[in-house]
Amino acid sequence: MKNMINIRNSIIVILCMTIICMTIGFIIMAVKLKIKNDSVQEYKVIFSEIKKASSIKGSSQEPTSSAKILDNSSEISMNFTLNSIHDEIIYIATIKNEGTMPAEIVDIMESPNYNDEKYKQEIHPITISTTDIKGKIIPPGETLNIKIIAYYNPSNNKPKTSSIDYKIGLISRSR
Repeated sequence: MKNMINIRNSIIVILCMTIICMTIGFIIMAVKLKIKNDSVQEYKVIFSEIKKASSIKGSSQEPTSSAKILDNSSEISMNFTLNSIHDEIIYIATIKNEGTMPAEIVDIMESPNYNDEKYKQEIHPITISTTDIKGKIIPPGETLNIKIIAYYNPSNNKPKTSSIDYKIGLISRSR
């Protein structure tokens, strides 16, 4: 009978030790999970600044322009007024990764896309071009610049003042 009681007590002690070890293991896992959940990854890529870099006049009248970052900071609205051949306006837009994870620039969406033949004829002989930044990776806290150039090309037509509205949008994804 004493043997039976000793075996039963030994089994109870082993089970209690197992429960204590499992409890300690679950506490350690819960703490590690909480630490991981507290370090939330944030994704935020925006246009942080737009500034006029230069303006070149092709005649006596200065070309004019305006640019502003719209509410959600993922779009820029611009207006260019070019008066004569060789007028040029250059803007530098700064894209900033304000998140905590790297971001990739998928594309810069132009509206209207003046590189498309349909729209290119509407503003001829003026061209609008941007720096190609597709596929660039922006680490957290870093910036990337994109150059936007509006240029009045020489042509056989008589120069006339042209006012052009233009928007660019930012398409990006987390890396």
